Amino acid sequence: MAIRREDVYKLIDRVPDEKLSDLVKLIKLLAIPEEEATVDEIRAIKEARNDYNNGESHSYSIDELRKEFLENE
Repeated sequence: MAIRREDVYKLIDRVPDEKLSDLVKLIKLLAIPEEEATVDEIRAIKEARNDYNNGESHSYSIDELRKEFLENE
């Protein structure tokens, strides 16, 4: 079933006022047009995959992710 804009508007209406700024930041992130990865980005992805394949990984809490990606807006 395809999602309709009307359904999205209904969900937005349910978001508490104190979380609207977070919602706006997320929508802005989703609205950024996709671009081809740069050589440096491809290199970083390959390094991260190698680290993961070698058992090296990092875990982040949702609060850490919010702080890094949402509070810098």
